[in-house]
Amino acid sequence: MSRVSGTNEVSDETQAAEAPQPRIQILKGEPTDAELAALITVLGCAGGTPPQPPAENTRWGLPVDKLRFAMSNYQRLTLQQITHMKRR
Repeated sequence: MSRVSGTNEVSDETQAAEAPQPRIQILKGEPTDAELAALITVLGCAGGTPPQPPAENTRWGLPVDKLRFAMSNYQRLTLQQITHMKRR
C-alpha cells in the first residue's frame, strides 16, 4: 500500500482480460438475412455449452436411512448411525 495515495499498486495495474469477439466474414456471394441467421444458429449450436462441474456426492436417501428402531432403544448409536460411519 502506498503511503501517499493509500491504494494498492498491484490491484491498480490489473486489467480484465477481454473475451475474443466472434467474427464471421462473408467472402463470396450475398446471403439473405435468413441464410445468415441459419448459419449463425448452426455455428452457435456446434460450439456447445461449457462442461458442467461434477455433482456433489450426497448421502441423502441411502437405503440404510429406511431402518427405524423402537423408541425404547437404549443404545447410544443406532445401526443407522453406525452404517453411516462405516461408509465414510
